[in-house]
Amino acid sequence: MNKAYFLDSLEQNLGSLSREERFKFISYYDEIIEDYIEDGYSEKDAVKKVGDPLVVAQNILKEPREKKVKVLSKSGKIFIGFLIILGFPLWGSLLLTGVLLILSGYIVIWCLPFTTGTFAVAGLYASLVSIIGSPFLFKEGTYLVVTQFSIGILVLGLSILSGIITIAIAKQFFKVTIRFTQKVISLFKRTVVYL
Repeated sequence: MNKAYFLDSLEQNLGSLSREERFKFISYYDEIIEDYIEDGYSEKDAVKKVGDPLVVAQNILKEPREKKVKVLSKSGKIFIGFLIILGFPLWGSLLLTGVLLILSGYIVIWCLPFTTGTFAVAGLYASLVSIIGSPFLFKEGTYLVVTQFSIGILVLGLSILSGIITIAIAKQFFKVTIRFTQKVISLFKRTVVYL
């Protein structure tokens, strides 16, 4: 492979870069090949020493590029600040609406585990009162004692079942909450350049 073919192939493989960057890299590799030729290598050996143009282009494209950042003048910054202050009634209310919608989403997500958990605690308390209070009904009749005790056992079982359901649901809802929070945070994450 000769130098002209190498440089043409390199330019084609660097098609995604800007014209200036392509010219910079082609000039660089042209100079490297010329240096090898000056050191006594033949043109083919110099090109072979540089490497395959496809591999060289892939290595170039993998390297991070410098991005040009547009810097505002002082008057531009003042104008932007003025617009932000004037637009606060609009964007402030929209921001507040967004925050309250996110908060509403959290409340709706956690309503079901809160309800089952509340029933578990209230059912446990009611069953203990019913079981402990059933012997005091002997003077009213044995059937009331048995009924009160049975209802206490039933409510105790339902409260334990509700507690188990609460734990299972809370684990799943906790995962959903974490994913939802990460999505909300990712909307606001971006690279900030301070000048």
